[in-house]
Amino acid sequence: MHLTFRQIAEMTGGEIVQGGDISADSVVIDSREVKPDSAFFAIKGDRLDGHQFVAQALATARGAVVSQVPENVPADKAIVRVGDTTVALQNLARSIRERYPFTLIAITGSAGKTTTKEMIATLVGSEKRTFKSWGNFNNLIGCPLCIDNTPDDAEVVVSEMGMNHKGEIAQLAGLTHPDVGVYTNIGPVHIEFFGTIEKIAEAKRELLENVKPGGTIIINADNKYVMDISRGFEGRKVTYGIENNADFRGTNIRERGLLGTSFEVNGHAFKLSLPGRHNLENLLAAIATARSIGISWEGIERGVAQVKPAYHRGIILDAGGATIYDDTYNSNPYALGRALTLMSEAEVMGRRIAVIGDMLELGEKELDYHRDAGRAIPKSVDTVAGVGKRSRALLDGAREAGFGDDKLHHFDDARSAGDFLKTFIRPGDLVLIKASRGIGLDRIVNMLTNGNAEGAH
Repeated sequence: MHLTFRQIAEMTGGEIVQGGDISADSVVIDSREVKPDSAFFAIKGDRLDGHQFVAQALATARGAVVSQVPENVPADKAIVRVGDTTVALQNLARSIRERYPFTLIAITGSAGKTTTKEMIATLVGSEKRTFKSWGNFNNLIGCPLCIDNTPDDAEVVVSEMGMNHKGEIAQLAGLTHPDVGVYTNIGPVHIEFFGTIEKIAEAKRELLENVKPGGTIIINADNKYVMDISRGFEGRKVTYGIENNADFRGTNIRERGLLGTSFEVNGHAFKLSLPGRHNLENLLAAIATARSIGISWEGIERGVAQVKPAYHRGIILDAGGATIYDDTYNSNPYALGRALTLMSEAEVMGRRIAVIGDMLELGEKELDYHRDAGRAIPKSVDTVAGVGKRSRALLDGAREAGFGDDKLHHFDDARSAGDFLKTFIRPGDLVLIKASRGIGLDRIVNMLTNGNAEGAH
């Protein structure tokens, strides 16, 4: 957005200290990402305070938004003073949303948000100028930051709205009032903060409560919790699904394991290169969303052909003739179960090897969730390697389900698991690598695909 600092002051409720006529085209909160056209917002975080980096940022940026004005600011730089820089970032998003006519699509759900966001942006982008949120910021900062950086000519903006606590989505959606709210599914993710799935569903309802009057929600007809919370919604409801009747229903589905899925929707045939029924669900959500804002079937066909997996979220790699399925970005019991089912459906020449790291943020019952996940591992899996302390419970569950000790291996960390796998896997094997991001299993992927032990990104 092209704005003068005087406009930024008005839109954030701040005051101009100097340089009101200077203008900026981007908003940044990290001094390392500052560009010459940037306005730097000095955000106070849990660990760092952006005010320590204002001088560094102003070496490049046009100006800064601060709550404490630094000394000796160069005369050619702009400064806006506000009471709270995070609130200012959010107020700017609210003002931009009121001022510009783009269609805002917001996505929430327990799993699949990022993939669905990418798919929606790809499908909608086939016919409309589309801008999407990037990265995985804390949502109360990341979501406003996305809107603050929307280009002037954007027709559609696609943003995720996740949450760890009740009230977060209400705050975000209340700032921006999306035109379209998209629900993927609701399951036991971040349960440590909520206690029950019902409470998670209640918090996810905050999105549909804050959709623009007359807006649309796109809902998963196969997810009971999503259907329950959408009952009272007065606007337009568009459904998608596989099991149940829906406006956009996947039919004639042929699952090709890890190679993807071919299917039809409303008489149109598609091939999706991403594997698994969950990715088909995400794509059905994207098709329903794109159609709801007027994208043609031809545009959707062009978009589906371009859909690719996001970084470390289900990428197929070769490791000396073995196939690695890199899903190291995130994990929860629901997503793990789906990945294992997918593995059992794939046609494999060699063995099926599941490398499963700890799942984080599951609360006090975390060991029960790990044990249950272990009990549910399909019998077609030949070897299970658990990585991290919680995965001992997962291996116990697998043992209870009849896996022999010769098929189970435990490792404290990614490096030792990687060293073992380097000598263990053979050409023809299929290796699933899945864990929560904090366990760092992307390191194993690097060790197996390019012999590099240091794989932190």
